[in-house]
Formats: sequence, C-alpha cells, structure tokens
Amino acid sequence: MSQNVEKFKYVRDIPYAIPLTYGEVDHCCSGKNRILLEFLTSEGFEVRFRVCTFRWSNMNFLPEEVLSLPHEDESTHAYLEFRHGEEWRVVDATWDKGIGKCFTIEEWDGVNSTGIAVKPIEIFSLEKSLEIMQDDSRESIEKDLVINGTFYKAFNEWLESLRKESIDNPS
Repeated sequence: MSQNVEKFKYVRDIPYAIPLTYGEVDHCCSGKNRILLEFLTSEGFEVRFRVCTFRWSNMNFLPEEVLSLPHEDESTHAYLEFRHGEEWRVVDATWDKGIGKCFTIEEWDGVNSTGIAVKPIEIFSLEKSLEIMQDDSRESIEKDLVINGTFYKAFNEWLESLRKESIDNPS
C-alpha cells in the first residue's frame, strides 16, 4: 500500500494549473487524476473517472479580483473512484500542498475515501462522466478558453502567489 500512497502524494503535489492553450500539459483535476489513474491501474486497482459540477463562487476564499473576471460560474470537476472489495471509494489528488492555506489538501491511506476537492452540485452518471472525460477535442477546449481563459490565467497566478507565500512564510 505504501507505494500507492507515495504515488498519490507525488501526483497530489504536482502544482495544480489549468492549461491555457490546447496541448499544454494538463495539471488540473483531470490531468492529475489521469496520471493517478494510470498508476493505480498498473498496480491492479480497478479505477474509474467520475465528474461532477461545482460553482467557483462557492469557493468563498477566492479573491474578488479573480472572481470578478468573466467566466462561467458552474464548472466540472474530475476525480477518481477505486474499487475496494464490493465498494467504490473516492480518491482525488487535485489540490497540491503549496496551496493548503486556502484549500483542503487530501491525504490517502490507500484504502479509505478521500474527500472530493470541490463541493459537488451534481455527480454525473458513469456514462456521462466517461463521455465528458473523452471530449478533449481542440474545438471544445478552445471554446472553453475563449469563455474562461482570462479567469483561468488569473486563478493560476493566484495559486502561484499562494505557493510563493507558503515558501516565504512556512507555518
């Protein structure tokens, strides 16, 4: 189990960042959890994606200068479920330790569920979750970036400032 826990920590602590161009390395929820899925699958786990919706405005700690930028308030979030016996449990490696001042940083013991990184509004069916995860077309990504790109850029920059602050002022 400890190798799986270490891999979870490694993936979790990749600095979260939303890609700002098509083809950029994806270190947001979908990209980070995809890395974890590949590892856990290679270790014999039965793992699947789940997708939910959430509202950026429910993150009441986001600075007004970020939240006030044009964006769609409702967004999707991808996380994983793994089978443990007859039960499906959550594992979500989204937020990295560097942003722990504002975000809940999950720990995983390799057996029990973690929390979901956002407050879900709706959790999609397995079929709909798979459909969403497979839609990584250039057209859909670029359409999203036209609507949300400025917000994503400011969000990424704010996360970087949190990381810098945590390095400059460790607790």
